[in-house]
Amino acid sequence: MLEHLFEQHKVTNKKFMQRSIFSVLLGFIVLQASYSAWTQTQTIALKPIRLNVQPKGFFILEVIDNRAITTNIGKIWSRPQPLTAQLQGGTANALESFLKKNFNPVNTDSLTPILLTINELRISETLTPENRVKGEVKMILGYETYREGRRVLLTNGNAATTYTRAGVVPEEMIESVIRKLLENELKGFNNWFAKGIKTSDLLAREVKLILEEETLIDHGDTLYYHAKRPLNWSDFQGAPSVLSRWAAQVFTSFGFEARTVVANRVIELYVRPKIWIDKTISWVRPGSKNDYVLDHEQLHFDITRLAAERFKRYLQKMTFSVEDFSSELQYQYIDFYRVHSQLQIQYDNETGHGTNQAAQAAWVKKVRDELRSYGVTPARP
Repeated sequence: MLEHLFEQHKVTNKKFMQRSIFSVLLGFIVLQASYSAWTQTQTIALKPIRLNVQPKGFFILEVIDNRAITTNIGKIWSRPQPLTAQLQGGTANALESFLKKNFNPVNTDSLTPILLTINELRISETLTPENRVKGEVKMILGYETYREGRRVLLTNGNAATTYTRAGVVPEEMIESVIRKLLENELKGFNNWFAKGIKTSDLLAREVKLILEEETLIDHGDTLYYHAKRPLNWSDFQGAPSVLSRWAAQVFTSFGFEARTVVANRVIELYVRPKIWIDKTISWVRPGSKNDYVLDHEQLHFDITRLAAERFKRYLQKMTFSVEDFSSELQYQYIDFYRVHSQLQIQYDNETGHGTNQAAQAAWVKKVRDELRSYGVTPARP
């Protein structure tokens, strides 16, 4: 009896397991069918029709898809469920292939390569109460190029349009809309490029240094170095220092002003060195106003002019990069100013602040001879 019950139990369990497995398989098949239906796609092929825009000075080298989801371009309304829209061959590949065949000039050797980035390309459609399909296409593109081996963003462009379709094959409508948006975008960039190539430093290929001379001489509390305006005692307007035992002290410095103009893809870098003294903190002790002391102070001014001349000549030998010319200029200035400060200390140390007349005479000859070799007339002979 027990054996009979045990056999019945085994048969019942076996049938239960078979039904369970069948149910699981059926559910899996239904799920797969549902998933497949939801992920049905609509492939859109761009027609090989040349765009109505002639690129001026550039060509599309590469198309890069920067979107978070690159596998499709949105949803197309359809019954019983939406279709996932895709460009044939993938979005970036499709646009790149299309533009190379239907936009780029034949000869691109002398043209600027442009990297076209897709930041947004999205289709969305809804059904209206009139049983028409209303659609929208949004497109945001970036335009980059290579400068000294690095990618540089030039500008961005965005476009959007809406449409209504009824009885029109969706891929026909959407293909036409995408192609038209792309054409409008490239027309906008073409106009930007035509202007930017003349005025934008982003498209410059080289830097040309142009040195200018300071035209100011005596300007309020500031005296700029000039051959016809040597120091005089009226320039020493500060109070004598209680911490110094010397007869006088002049406060000199040099710097520069810089500006740029872009012309024909060349950055014209205008640099104007400035060499000056600050009258308000330069001082002389009563009873020390004589020509020898004044000439010692004048040579401090001459040394500052000499440092500025060396700085100018070093800049003339440099090849500035279009990427970082401003930092390169600033770095050289800081370096030359540091050497200038060291030279001023060396001058005072070797001449004993002018008390060693032989050393003073040697420094006068050395500094002013070098100035003359640069075509600069010293303010004092």
